[in-house]
Amino acid sequence: MANHGKRTGSGFTLLELLVVIAVIALLLAVILPALNSAKLLARQVVCAAQMKQWALATSAYASENDSDIPPYADTCDLTSGGNALDSTTYWYNRLSAYLTREGYGTWGMDYTVRRCPTARANWGEKAVWVGVYYGLHETQHAPFVFPNQWNGSTLTMMCKPYKLSAIRMPAQYLMMLDVQRDRVHDAFRWKWDADYDGDGTNDSNTGVLAVNLNPYNWATPKTHRGGCNIALFDGHVEWIRYNVLWEYADGYPVHRYWYNQNRP
Repeated sequence: MANHGKRTGSGFTLLELLVVIAVIALLLAVILPALNSAKLLARQVVCAAQMKQWALATSAYASENDSDIPPYADTCDLTSGGNALDSTTYWYNRLSAYLTREGYGTWGMDYTVRRCPTARANWGEKAVWVGVYYGLHETQHAPFVFPNQWNGSTLTMMCKPYKLSAIRMPAQYLMMLDVQRDRVHDAFRWKWDADYDGDGTNDSNTGVLAVNLNPYNWATPKTHRGGCNIALFDGHVEWIRYNVLWEYADGYPVHRYWYNQNRP
């Protein structure tokens, strides 16, 4: 007598296999975005922890050097495109004694502790490093500066290092953030949306005028879930959304983090 509708073996029917596959696909669709989000958050946390190490090293340096914030580098060499006359004096090399003695590089790119885990390259838009808020020779507008300027034969400009004690609200003044190389320029000298060549787009790292005018001045403001990590001078690190930190009006950023109470 025929046994209709009953399983004759121990295997799954085609319909049952399709149901199992559909359930697994549904679970993956639900789980994978959460896993990816957790992975991105983990990278942000690692980056923030590394940035905090550099912030604490800066404070340690200042405590041992009469409240001086470490210079961006000792001497700006105009004959080499404005780079340091001695690359070992760059801020990250100077602070290495407080962190690790892992290699000296022209841009500090030998430091794994300064490289963000989200970085997919050591240079360009896919690079992400811990960088400082840099003001060239103007301590009024940004804290990390060159104390000296060299034109190949003489010192043509000098300034004193910025004092940690001169910062009025340490919890509200920018020290470091995610960048493409080793710094972000101050807002007074280079605007966030600079278009000096007049082609209708933000300048890139090409040409004479545009050499230091990458969009957002070498920063990577959207590298972590639509925002970036920043370190303040009280030593704490936080994540801040791109459109909050980088809001600007009349050519200057609005957020108080960019100013030591010295807005134009």
